[in-house]
Amino acid sequence: MTAILAEVRGARKFIDNRHVPIAGGRHPNKGRDHHQREANRWRSNDIGRNLDGVPGWDSTLLAGLFGALAEAEEAHVRGGLVRVAALAVAAVESIDQGSE
Repeated sequence: MTAILAEVRGARKFIDNRHVPIAGGRHPNKGRDHHQREANRWRSNDIGRNLDGVPGWDSTLLAGLFGALAEAEEAHVRGGLVRVAALAVAAVESIDQGSE
């Protein structure tokens, strides 16, 4: 995990240091509503895949990301994004271990 986080730190240097709201656009509430629908869809997909024994990181990551973006309170968005970052690290570890 330490090596992956070092890679993340390196990649972060190339990303703008912007201070913008998480929910952008002219109607952020509509965006959050959309994200909630997508989170529900991907969560359902993820549960179905797990029950069928054919899981994938894509549905897990997308359910988490859309869920985080659907939150109205900044603290909840932050917590959700930290969880998505942890899921992303776990997915990279899975690739590195040859499970992909």
